[in-house]
Amino acid sequence: MLNSSFLLPVSKNIMHSLINNEWTQPALASCHILKWIGGCLCFIFIFGIILNSFILCVLLNKKQLQSPINLFIVALSSVDLIHALFGIPLPLTSNFACQWLYGKYLCYYEGFIAYSVGMIGLYLLTALSLNRYWIIVTPVQSKYSTFQTIYVSIFLAIVGGLFWAIVPMFGWNYYTLEGVLTSCSVRWQDRTLNVISYNICMFLFGYIVPLFILIFCNTKIYLEVFNVSKRSSKWGNCLTRTRSRRKQELEKHVAKTVIFIIVTFTIAWTPYASVAFISSFFSPTLISPLGGTLPAIFAKSSICFNPLVFILTNSHIQSTVFQQKKKTSHTSESTSSKNKIDQRQSLRLQLLPVS
Repeated sequence: MLNSSFLLPVSKNIMHSLINNEWTQPALASCHILKWIGGCLCFIFIFGIILNSFILCVLLNKKQLQSPINLFIVALSSVDLIHALFGIPLPLTSNFACQWLYGKYLCYYEGFIAYSVGMIGLYLLTALSLNRYWIIVTPVQSKYSTFQTIYVSIFLAIVGGLFWAIVPMFGWNYYTLEGVLTSCSVRWQDRTLNVISYNICMFLFGYIVPLFILIFCNTKIYLEVFNVSKRSSKWGNCLTRTRSRRKQELEKHVAKTVIFIIVTFTIAWTPYASVAFISSFFSPTLISPLGGTLPAIFAKSSICFNPLVFILTNSHIQSTVFQQKKKTSHTSESTSSKNKIDQRQSLRLQLLPVS
């Protein structure tokens, strides 16, 4: 009979080896595919930094653009920039290396960054839609849209996003490698009460409720602007017709904003939410590892979509871009003309007789 004192250290070594292998096992996809994923993440990394840095530079340097509504844009761009700088590099390099490189604790870190930034961004978009709803649909309550209320809304959005990202570190669900094992997220596949309860609350308050608020608020905004424009077009004098045209322009602008916000949210988060929902409540093996990773890449791409939405729908930012281009063009023309004058003066001095 084997001695139990001999089995104990062996079992400990086996357990230690299994735990280590969890974080060092090879990825569940070919290196060729993983490097394509790494290329996509590299694109997201570069453009996420450029676009969000541009938004922050424009809004923070132009005092006339520092309105309550633009504070949401500043907060959202700051969060997206943090994700690009501190969250994207870990899965990016791991995909190029064809396996997760950073062990257990940096997996927790990467999962926390990606998850908290995604949730904070989602809640900020929801708060932004509510603020626009109060201003346009219920103008009586627009007096509450002040810098103070905006700061409170941003603070609550940050606290709400951090809550869902922090609790897995304290035992309500947990972070682990996901998909092809080159990035990290919370665990969706387990059938324990701990994981299922977290997933149910997460889907309810982290996806369904914000999506409902986004659709409801922006639809009401569109209908309100459309109805006001329609009523104004029935009046007959020149002044009211001019106002009607302005309302119609506003209607187009708001409609564009509504479409971009809803489509951006849907494209970025619905594929990932659908995969997570299927893995959580139907079959944990129905989605392949690659099928679980690609939607996560789409979700990460929201750090590029969000600044694009604001650039395309914000006339002040667009005018700033055009003014900067004109200024640059004017500066280059002035420099060119000055160089030509200097060359002519130099030529004249060369032609003067030496006394």
